[in-house]
Amino acid sequence: MGTNLSSTFANPKSFGFTLIELLIVLAIIGVLIGITFSGANYLFKAQQEKKGLSDIEALKLALEEFKSEHGDYPRTDDLSGDMQTLPFLTGQRLFQALSSYVDESGDPYANPLKRPKSFLKSEALTLAEQEGNQIQEVTMDFTNSNTSIPEYFAIDPWDSPYVYDYPRRDGNLGYLLFSKGPDGESSDFTKELISPENIDMDNLPVKEPGNW
Repeated sequence: MGTNLSSTFANPKSFGFTLIELLIVLAIIGVLIGITFSGANYLFKAQQEKKGLSDIEALKLALEEFKSEHGDYPRTDDLSGDMQTLPFLTGQRLFQALSSYVDESGDPYANPLKRPKSFLKSEALTLAEQEGNQIQEVTMDFTNSNTSIPEYFAIDPWDSPYVYDYPRRDGNLGYLLFSKGPDGESSDFTKELISPENIDMDNLPVKEPGNW
């Protein structure tokens, strides 16, 4: 008995996908892509936060070693500028002091060739310099004996300088050290942070060293 070709072609469900089935498959693929993208974005943000906190811990360790050696933290009270320029200046002072280009007061060592070893143990910090209104990443050999003082500063994963201030301009004890986080904004450190709405929750760490 021969095959009834006419009955086979007359039945659209005998082969291929219907339009509804194709739409369902596309919807499932879209959901999977969305889940994958969301997961990758979450992991990327988590890695950024981890990097920022790791940098801050490295800077804190170097600050304590600097104080043990010099009796005080690197000072920034001689620096002045507006809210836009001051973080770059204090960031430069922090890096220059911890890299042993200047002492706690920001003065170069009398004999640059006999300056102490760098207090920064990690070369994982991302360094940059300011060129006009732009921030340009730079690379630096921490073992370099170059006597010139670089105008570099450490930047966070969102390409902003880590905020450093000592003694604190807000009158609180200790030093100020934190990252502004993804939004580039910070908590208001001119007064006590007495309620959660005064705290920028994406700052790293959220409650910075200062015993709020």
